[in-house]
Amino acid sequence: MEEFTYKDLSETELDSLKDMYISSRVNNMTEIDLREFVKEIIVDQIKGTVGNAEEKEAWEEIKDHFSKDLSKKILEVKEKCNKNYKLEQKSPEEIEFDRRLGLLKQQQEEQSSKDMW
Repeated sequence: MEEFTYKDLSETELDSLKDMYISSRVNNMTEIDLREFVKEIIVDQIKGTVGNAEEKEAWEEIKDHFSKDLSKKILEVKEKCNKNYKLEQKSPEEIEFDRRLGLLKQQQEEQSSKDMW
């Protein structure tokens, strides 16, 4: 069998072969494969932005997608990030104290539920 390279094809032939490849690849993918592939493309497109123009383009897509819910989504993100920021501001001692306090409360709840029966 003869070994071909892309240089052996004209631009039109190469374009036609690419179309055949795309159709074949998509038709052979499962729905899960398609979803993962699309997710990967969107992640690259939205999170892989470089520079102001690309960031603005991503922002426009996000705005269009969320449309009426954009303000709500922004508030959710701000609240979530503020909680994470506050957690990051705690000293190791405060974090350990909170962890122990949580365990103590959990033990008390377990004890009170055992006492009821």
